[in-house]
Amino acid sequence: MSSFFIQDAEAIIYKHIDSYPLLKIQDLLDWVSIENLLSAKKTRYIRDNGGRPAYPLLPMFKAVLLGQWHSLSDPELERCLSTRLDFILFCRFDGLNMPDHSTLCRFRNWLAQDNTLAMLLDEINRQLADKQLKVEKAEAAVIDATIIQTAGGKQRKAIEVDEAGNISAETTPSKDKDARWIKKGGKFHLGYKQHTRTDQDGYIEKIHITPANAHEVQHFEPLLDGIHEGAMVYADKGYASQDNREHLSSRKLKDGIMEKAYRGRPLSEMQKIRNACLAKIRYVVEQTFGTQHRRFCYSRASYFGLQKVAAQSHLKAICLNLLKAGNRIRVSVAA
Repeated sequence: MSSFFIQDAEAIIYKHIDSYPLLKIQDLLDWVSIENLLSAKKTRYIRDNGGRPAYPLLPMFKAVLLGQWHSLSDPELERCLSTRLDFILFCRFDGLNMPDHSTLCRFRNWLAQDNTLAMLLDEINRQLADKQLKVEKAEAAVIDATIIQTAGGKQRKAIEVDEAGNISAETTPSKDKDARWIKKGGKFHLGYKQHTRTDQDGYIEKIHITPANAHEVQHFEPLLDGIHEGAMVYADKGYASQDNREHLSSRKLKDGIMEKAYRGRPLSEMQKIRNACLAKIRYVVEQTFGTQHRRFCYSRASYFGLQKVAAQSHLKAICLNLLKAGNRIRVSVAA
């Protein structure tokens, strides 16, 4: 791609740089380190059947990230890569040789095959901490879960519910074989549950995806990896159990799990006061979910299957963390 075109495009974009958080932060990140991480997995991606050479890994990852940032379908992303200046400047493909929508889909599915995206999330968080845009060793970790509805239109179901509110029958099969039903807020939802750990500033540090009907209390321990000793771990009453409190104790973490009332064992006044104090601190994770839903349109998944939904959740988490970091940067127009 012509260097003169790049220079003219940068001059136009940088007049409105505050509207492009990804462009603000791209010069701060060590993309070579990210490319090296992708290259360690490239043997599964590069074809050896004599076809055309594969697209470079780093621009492809940036393109997929842009697709999730703007909630674009693969055909829409293909068009934007050729027509939008901010997309061209961020990805930097060689010349005008852009991938088509099927190539973008295959690359995203390749990323979803293992824990590559979780590793990329950790690497980007580490770099943000090095740039002092994120706390390196947070004093607190906040854990909660949100429902991600399955892809496609609304599922029409005939459901029988017993007096306790439990689902006892489903009459219509779903296209998404991994999705499950859950009743929340008086409504039934078909999809997945995103168990999330953030720091005290709302940066996402760990994600664990399960079917929607999985209870939070059974998926607490996977979110504790990487928390330094002595940190306070906040969670709502859905994670309250003796086993989870023992997990915290064994890892030398402070117990910030809210108390839960049981039949015949109502909360005492002290427990109610404690819950109220904890609720004032753990609100940051609710803000994170709100940003995911509003800014990144992620109340409903775009793909079917647990593996692909987990990949999309990690990509959305990277987008959210980069947005928060980009909003902390102030760049002059003359930059």
